[in-house]
Amino acid sequence: MIKITRIIERQPPPDEHDDCPDYQVDDEMTEQVSFRELVQEMRRFSLVSCSPAIGATYEWLLTEPAPDYMTGDEITETLHFDHDNPPRAAKYWRKAMHAAGLIKIRG
Repeated sequence: MIKITRIIERQPPPDEHDDCPDYQVDDEMTEQVSFRELVQEMRRFSLVSCSPAIGATYEWLLTEPAPDYMTGDEITETLHFDHDNPPRAAKYWRKAMHAAGLIKIRG
């Protein structure tokens, strides 16, 4: 099992006083998932925090911002490797990113 942290952030629309309002964390969840569940979950994300991504545990995944039509906010979800994992779990994060098609592993 691999421990992941999922964060849902909300950014309100800019107003006349603040061109770039701060993101507000809506929800933060930590859960344990199997390797298969991790790969399935990673496939929902289209962006990686680093370019080029190498599958390091400091990299996280994020979704394209989605509009909340009720409030005008933009909602973004991020997926992080939880650093409470044992060190051996790091290789599975990288392998899952590869299996999800987010990175290429050479050699």
